[in-house]
Amino acid sequence: MSFMVLTLVVGFSVAVLAAPAVGVLCKHLQIVDRPDGHRKLHSTIVPLTGGPTLLISILCAVAAGIAWQPDALAATRGDAWFLLCLSIATAVLVTVGMLDDRFGLRGRQKLAGQFIAAVIMVPSGIEIQSVTIFGEPVSLGVFSICFTVFWILGAINALNLIDGVDGLASTTGIVLSLSIAAVTFLQQGRNDGLLIALALAGALSGFLVYNFPPARMFLGDSGSMLIGLVLGTVALKCSVKQYTAVALIMPTAIWAIPIFDVAMAIVRRRLTGRSIYATDRGHLHHCLQRRGHTGGRLLLVVGTLCAITGMGAIASAFFENDIYAIASVITALSLLVVSRSFGHTEMTLMARRFRRVTVSMFTRRRHGDTMHHEQIRLQGHHEWALLWDALMHASVTQGLHFVELTINMPSAGEFYHATYRNSHNVDAHELWRCELPLIIDNFVIGHIRVEDSARGQFTEWLADLSRNLEPVQATLHTLLAPLRRKPNPAPVSPSATLALLPERVGT
Repeated sequence: MSFMVLTLVVGFSVAVLAAPAVGVLCKHLQIVDRPDGHRKLHSTIVPLTGGPTLLISILCAVAAGIAWQPDALAATRGDAWFLLCLSIATAVLVTVGMLDDRFGLRGRQKLAGQFIAAVIMVPSGIEIQSVTIFGEPVSLGVFSICFTVFWILGAINALNLIDGVDGLASTTGIVLSLSIAAVTFLQQGRNDGLLIALALAGALSGFLVYNFPPARMFLGDSGSMLIGLVLGTVALKCSVKQYTAVALIMPTAIWAIPIFDVAMAIVRRRLTGRSIYATDRGHLHHCLQRRGHTGGRLLLVVGTLCAITGMGAIASAFFENDIYAIASVITALSLLVVSRSFGHTEMTLMARRFRRVTVSMFTRRRHGDTMHHEQIRLQGHHEWALLWDALMHASVTQGLHFVELTINMPSAGEFYHATYRNSHNVDAHELWRCELPLIIDNFVIGHIRVEDSARGQFTEWLADLSRNLEPVQATLHTLLAPLRRKPNPAPVSPSATLALLPERVGT
């Protein structure tokens, strides 16, 4: 027990002492987060110190724990190899994260770095060769490596995406790491996983001194990805039985809240026609903020939700029954959805899509009928329906096959999505496609996508579309006037403030 307490204390102390020095270095190297008034709404430049601080703190804490009790790792084989692989993988990931924090890497470049870190961890003793669900083993066979890498990548990005509010990822990481440590202790699991979980909890607690709102330091991608990698791999390590079978329900329960946040983000973006890498203010913490939960209160709410699922996993480990973990997850997620705090809109989108697909399977499409026409407001209160009415009028006049309107203004807390599809029997290769970005003050705040069957010359078709969209542009300019970033702007012409320009045109 003494080496556990020592690990926690050393992790906390080193983080408290190291963070200011790392902060000075990050400012010198320009590894900082600058406000932009659009997505990054903090008021001052903040150093991104999480990755180096946590890595140093974890290494020192684990080394102190092993030095205090040298035989702590003697009970299990392969622990030293696991620690070596994890050290290399975290070093790779922190390097990628710092490069992204400094220069801004492309999504595929970050994913490549995450993939390398995940592959490094596969031979460390956590390869998921089979899983046990309610005591029944399910062999993964040739998919074992893919499943392991997918789990680690999911863990990395879950924490990366939830890091949008001061102290949130740190608080979530503390609760998850303590839950993993408790499950490992109750199952008399592997001491290496226990040491790392406690070291991370201590390091995050120390970093939270500077990351608590209003934050003086941010985790950055290097810090949030490191937390995800460490927690994801340790959760597997502590759930492995004889290095082959993994009791998957308990680690999944511990991760339930971040997993749910990621899943809803994917649903929200895909069903509104956007890339899953697109940014918005629809994450769990954004939704809770709009309900009045800010600062320490927001951290308490999310921490409590994570604690509910973590306690369920701990109860499952203690009573050796997976039902407790499942019940805790259902309870936490139901609280969010039923109260409409988070997830209700995404569930509505899925229900509408499911209903539309089901109806299309059992009905015959008739020429001229409207197959799909819907609007949904994900966030905000602005009267975007006026814009949609103007666009619909233009669509009917033009006889368009498909129209989609998306407004995404994170700084104003506005997200609106509407689609219309006419049931003309037209093959995809016979359609014109055009995407029109909506731009104000040099920020893209949404887009209009249109499709129509090929008729006449392309230039004639585009000229007709432009004429019909002129009233839409006037309506959009009127709606955006109160939402401009600059207060009380001087009257200027619409063409000087708003651009409605073709971005991609093709077949």
